[in-house]
Amino acid sequence: MFLQHTQNSHLAHLARKHKIINYVRYVDDTFFIFSPNYTNIQAILNDFNAIHPKLHFTAEIEQNNILNYLDISNHKTPTNTETFI
Repeated sequence: MFLQHTQNSHLAHLARKHKIINYVRYVDDTFFIFSPNYTNIQAILNDFNAIHPKLHFTAEIEQNNILNYLDISNHKTPTNTETFI
C-alpha cells in the first residue's frame, strides 16, 4: 500500500520531469523506459530516493541491449523491444 501511495503521489511529477516513456511496477520491482537525451538514470534515482528516507531504489542497467526484469529478458532493437522468457 505504501508503494502504491508513493507511486500515486510522486510518479506523475517525476515522469514529466524526466520524460519517462513507460513505467511498470510489480510488487517492489519497477521498470522504466526513458530517453537518455532528456535525463539519466542517476538523476532519476536521486529523485526517487529523495521521496522517503526508508525507500532505497537501485538500478540495473542494460548490457548489450538486454535487461532482465522478473526473470524475463528484454532485448532492445533499433525499432522494437523483444521479450524472451
